[in-house]
Amino acid sequence: MNNKFFPANFLFMNMLILGSILSLSSSHWLVMWMGLELNLMGILPLMNIKGKSFEIDSSMKYFIIQSFSSSLLMISTIILYFFSSSWYSMFNNSFISSILILSLLIKLGSVPFHLWLPNITKQMSWMMLFLILSWQKLAPLFMLSFINFNHNIILFSSILSAIFGSIQAINQTSIQLIMTYSSISHLGWMLATIMINNMIMFMYLFIYSIIILPLFYYFHSKSGYKIFNLTQYNKNMNMDFLMFIPLMMSLGGFPPFMGFMTKILILLILINMNFIIIPMILFISTLISLYFYLNLSMMMLIKSFFFLKLPSLSYNFNFIISMNIMSLFIFIPIILYAMNILNKP
Repeated sequence: MNNKFFPANFLFMNMLILGSILSLSSSHWLVMWMGLELNLMGILPLMNIKGKSFEIDSSMKYFIIQSFSSSLLMISTIILYFFSSSWYSMFNNSFISSILILSLLIKLGSVPFHLWLPNITKQMSWMMLFLILSWQKLAPLFMLSFINFNHNIILFSSILSAIFGSIQAINQTSIQLIMTYSSISHLGWMLATIMINNMIMFMYLFIYSIIILPLFYYFHSKSGYKIFNLTQYNKNMNMDFLMFIPLMMSLGGFPPFMGFMTKILILLILINMNFIIIPMILFISTLISLYFYLNLSMMMLIKSFFFLKLPSLSYNFNFIISMNIMSLFIFIPIILYAMNILNKP
């Protein structure tokens, strides 16, 4: 961020956080919509912090998409208010509640409404990309969990997101696009748990966020070399990336890392609820994701041998990396406990 305008940056960051908290802390649909708008007003100036042309272009596209989805959300809630005379209704009108669900899926960038997301993130700064792929998903996911109607639309979008997010990341050379399509694939897992348990969904989002945070910070530290493409990782790479390979494996769901533990927990819960097709599709999407994560790690591992010196890490992410490696011992008791609860009559 530009330190010259730090007070304004602090104000916009507060608006970004408080907008999401306002949506999370309310069950009134009008107040939740106001929280989303406050969040949008906070993030748009942060996207234009350096005033570059591609930042302005990305922020305008983001504003248009979010405004369109907010308009659909507001119109559908007003129409539903006339049907039920309450802003707290869980909805019983199939068509209007479908429009509301679609508006939230557009906000999330879920398939088939995902084309705008790679378009704005391919040249975005890493810290802004982290906000878009993690914090900005929190309030819309919470609002989707409020709807107890038309879950088939959410499940259909979940399956498409998991599959297409993984497939479209294959053969990508832009690191931003790889992480964006990976986020779409992970969003499919989050959508699959909306109708089951909100705590599992938020746990998945939280673990996903703490996994990508050190990765994005590492890429941000290399931004001085203008690294946006895999083909540019040559002499600028060194062996400190070896410490981040466990995070890449964790994102791909490779056992026994933390990402694997959260995915296996969701699969066990879905199977316990007699879902067969959805866990199978999610598992296949994980195999596809694991392929391009292994490919990405291998390319960076090979190119890292330009410098055979292993420097000490200058980042305070040792705890997160260690937690990913030791997740086998951390999460097995939690999974066994969850399985015992689910198997109780």
